[in-house]
Amino acid sequence: MKKNFFRLAILLLFLPYPVKAQESNVLVLFRGTSPDAKQVTTCIIPWLEHLGVPFRTIDADREKPSVSSATALVILGHSNIFKRQKHWKKFEKELMVNETGLMAFESPVHGNRGDSAAEVRFVQQHYITQQHTVPGTFAFTGKMKLPRKNSRQGEVLLEAGGVPVLQIDEKGASRRVWWSTADWMSTYVSGPLGGMDDLFWRSIVWAARKPFVMHCLPPLVTMRVDDVAGRGEIWHQTPLYWVGVSAKYGFKPWLGLFIYNLTPAAVNELRSYLLSGDATAAPHAFGRPNRSNQRADGYLKTGNADDYPFWYDTTAFRLRATWYDEFIYFDHHRSKPWSEEEAIAGLEAADQWWKKNQPLPMSKYLIAHFYEMAENNFPFISERWGIEYLALGHPVNLPYADSVPWLVCGPFRKHEPPGTCTSNPALRGNRPVYYADFVTINGCKLFNCFTEIRDDAGYEWAPDNNVEATVERAVRQLRRALDAKAPAVLFTHETDYIYRIRPENWEMIMAGIRKAINPWNVIPLTSDSALRIVRAYSTSSLDSYSFSAENLTLTLNVKGYADVATTAEVFTETEKGIASQLVMIRPHDGPLQIPVVLKGSRVFPEQNERLPLKK
Repeated sequence: MKKNFFRLAILLLFLPYPVKAQESNVLVLFRGTSPDAKQVTTCIIPWLEHLGVPFRTIDADREKPSVSSATALVILGHSNIFKRQKHWKKFEKELMVNETGLMAFESPVHGNRGDSAAEVRFVQQHYITQQHTVPGTFAFTGKMKLPRKNSRQGEVLLEAGGVPVLQIDEKGASRRVWWSTADWMSTYVSGPLGGMDDLFWRSIVWAARKPFVMHCLPPLVTMRVDDVAGRGEIWHQTPLYWVGVSAKYGFKPWLGLFIYNLTPAAVNELRSYLLSGDATAAPHAFGRPNRSNQRADGYLKTGNADDYPFWYDTTAFRLRATWYDEFIYFDHHRSKPWSEEEAIAGLEAADQWWKKNQPLPMSKYLIAHFYEMAENNFPFISERWGIEYLALGHPVNLPYADSVPWLVCGPFRKHEPPGTCTSNPALRGNRPVYYADFVTINGCKLFNCFTEIRDDAGYEWAPDNNVEATVERAVRQLRRALDAKAPAVLFTHETDYIYRIRPENWEMIMAGIRKAINPWNVIPLTSDSALRIVRAYSTSSLDSYSFSAENLTLTLNVKGYADVATTAEVFTETEKGIASQLVMIRPHDGPLQIPVVLKGSRVFPEQNERLPLKK
């Protein structure tokens, strides 16, 4: 009888079984009555959601925390979760019995302590710190309050002002990470994509029992170029030659067009790139008129590139300003939205230009000049142009100005008091920007997403004819996003930057960047393809996972809706160290179970199975 029961139990391991609720693999503990609980809301939870960690929060004031065999990691969101030492000792024993990892954050430092630090120092090489120079320092944009000194015994990986910031130890089979402050996670100090993101997720991975799974983005890389006027003829090249060179090295740029600055030759070349899939494009602005009335037939000149007047279409929509650029989506010169009638007139003019130059596929991604848009744009761009993705850095109907706050939007800018939407350092405007969240404006729901590393070169990549420095700058910015598990975007402008770069230098720049980022196993995509994938991570999630040690099979329990395939990253560990592999999750509508045998790896394709888009 016992033998038959054993055989039946083994057989059941290999039979399909229905989707059912699973225990969360990560528990986040806090006390709702503690003022320090806001650290969990403002810092820890947004980062966990961004990384796709399957977690559940527990308010220890309402529910007694306990660890099960499904719990891979426990996160203590602040100090004094356990009111009595005996309760902590009992919980600590549960961690060891279940081989569950621990990551703990101390509470914020209260009061007017004067001790602060402008940098941290890496003091030990480890899996958690392996992407940083050790020994070495990391400078903050602001100042971090120094944590209290502690008597905890453990290996110090990071310190500031002689005070441990990050320590690790092991208790039995339970690995533990101790953060003595979370202050660095604030945009007042460093913040998301500030350069320490990898320490957060690597701490989780190192401490958690393996295999451990996160539903995080693979290393996606895109390129974005604003203010595109097609001035390559200055260098005796085709108007948009640099687009082809970029695509040659895998960078398929999104082009924010100055539509009336594009010569007929530029439009023809643009069409070839859009039809071949080497670039995507959308109207960015009408462009930069030649207000000195020096009509240029083209850009084929000699001399200083800055001296060339802009070509401007003689059939262009009427000028609505007396200086600088002509805007489509917002009355930039008067810092207010266009009237309903004027807004439609401008949008119709842009639409007519696009239709006149067909075939010319339009990107589903729209970025307005200066990010300035009004709500009266949205029915037109959504219904007429089919726009699905936006880059909004501040609220609609308002100008890009120091007095206007950045947009309150996920994943990271939901809880902290907003700084300015501009790049003004005094108002935290120079903090890195990463949005990936839905916005609903004037009845239109679109996905708002863009990445900018604003604290490296000032707002963007800023390439120039110094090839080595330009490559290094690009790699720093791309690496910042890749290490944060965010889409990496090589962002610049043709007007102001690219058109000044000699063609031979541009070739070396793009080749150098691609070679330097190859170790990240990057997946270069058009912005439209990348954004569809990023959006799928917002509409679907990893609910939990389970592991069968008998057949080395993981079962991933996913939920939500994904119209395109996503990936989960599975972390395993042997005596050689921690390794990871990407696992494909097919498009789905509703709960889904994915069995995974822990061997091999999967590569994210440019083209993959898709479900119809849900409106």
